[in-house]
Formats: sequence, structure tokens, C-alpha cells
Amino acid sequence: MALTELSERVALVTGGGRGIGRAIAERLASDGMRVAVVARTESEVEDVARAIGATALAFDVTDRAAVERAVLRIEQELGPIRLLVNNAGTLERGGPAWEREPDEWWRVFEVNVLGSFLLLRAVLPLMVARRSGRIVNVGSQGAYAPLDESPTYSAYMGSKAALARITEVLAHDARQHGVFVFAMRPGSVRTAITDQMLRELGDVASDIPDDVWTPPERAADLVAFIATGALDALSGRHIDAQIDDWRALPARTDEILRDDLLALRLRHPST
Repeated sequence: MALTELSERVALVTGGGRGIGRAIAERLASDGMRVAVVARTESEVEDVARAIGATALAFDVTDRAAVERAVLRIEQELGPIRLLVNNAGTLERGGPAWEREPDEWWRVFEVNVLGSFLLLRAVLPLMVARRSGRIVNVGSQGAYAPLDESPTYSAYMGSKAALARITEVLAHDARQHGVFVFAMRPGSVRTAITDQMLRELGDVASDIPDDVWTPPERAADLVAFIATGALDALSGRHIDAQIDDWRALPARTDEILRDDLLALRLRHPST
């Protein structure tokens, strides 16, 4: 499917008030999609909606009733949701898990995992019934990258690893119904979350070169590419907007599936 064929299809983007989510919403709207943008901060999401001609919805993704009302409204006002982008996320303060308050720690899982699940739970049955739809769960290198001496974020890293595995399971179950699910790492994008990490890194952050950072538009380009169906054969895989040559991945499908690449796996030492 060419990008031009996305015209008039409906996309729902959470965490769309700024940063990566805003870039994704802008790109999808520029491709002609009808976009519904979700964020907790009403002023931010309304600003995005005005700028791109989208529908603004302000609610907490952990509120099941609000999620279900929003999905119903989008389906009634805009049409069938063909693309869901679960981008809403949050981060705890860095440091050892035992120094965090349980409510603070668990809130990260509520937003990053439960919030994504509630959107999935509301949208997937509709996609399955229509035998058409794609879902992108926004992940992080925190799900799989080796740990260093910087502050650790056990809730954030654990929740993103959980979301990657959940993505794989849902893709397995939904594939036979014509629905495709992906995990996407947007790259090293300057967002509110990364800015918090940088503050907690302190002086170490001053040594990070500017060319490390990935423009949020690269993640938006990847989401638009996924929306075309070009990567459907790789449903369930974890695709990196920064590192992977994702436009070339369709030609490598057989290799990726054969060698079980782009997935979270435990490697055992050879015997």
C-alpha cells in the first residue's frame, strides 16, 4: 500500500500532545489520515488538534471507562479505527527500586502497560471483527539494553520489556484475524522522559554529543510505513526507528523469521 492510500483512514494516537506522539500525529495527518489525538493535558492536545485538523481527546489512559467512551466516539464520528499508536508513557525517579514508593513505582506500570492494554482491549475486537487493523506499541531501549552506571529505572524498563512481550503475544493471536501488532523503539529522542533522565545523570549528561539524538520525525516516518502494511509479515517484531534500515526490512523477512531476529530472547551459552 502506498502512503497515498492512507487517506481517510482513521488513526488513534495516545500521548499525542507533544514530542514523539505529536510528530506521529502530524505525519499521519499529512498523509491524509483522520487522526484522533489523546493526552492528559487538554491544552496540549487541543493545540495539536488545531494545528493538524485532528480530533482532540483529553483523558487518562488508565481510566477504562474514559478509554471505552473515546473509542466509541472516534468510531462514530471519524470511522473505523485502522491504526492505534500506544505512545502514552511515564517514568519514575531513577535509582534503586527499593527506594521508590510502591504507588510511584506501580503508576509507571499502570500507564505504560495497563493503559496500553485498555486501548488494545477496546480497539482490537473492532479490528478483529473487520479483519483489518494495525497497532504500534511504542517501546524503549530500556527494555533490552545492557545496564551501565547511570540511574536505573526498574519500573520503566520492566514495563517496556513487558509491553514488547505483550506485543509479540497479541501479534500471534491477532494475525489470523488480519490484525498486525508491532513494537517500535523511536530512537534517542529528546522528550520529557529523556530530559528527566538527563537531569538525573547530572554532569555525565554534558558529555553526550548532540548527534546522538534522533529527530522524532524518524519514528513518525516508521509508523507511517507500518500503516501502509509494508511490514505486516514482521508483525510481533520490535523495530528500531534509529538503528534499523526499516525500509529494507520487507526484503529481509525470510532471514528475520528464520533467525528469530528483532525479538526479546534469552541467549544461552553454547555447550
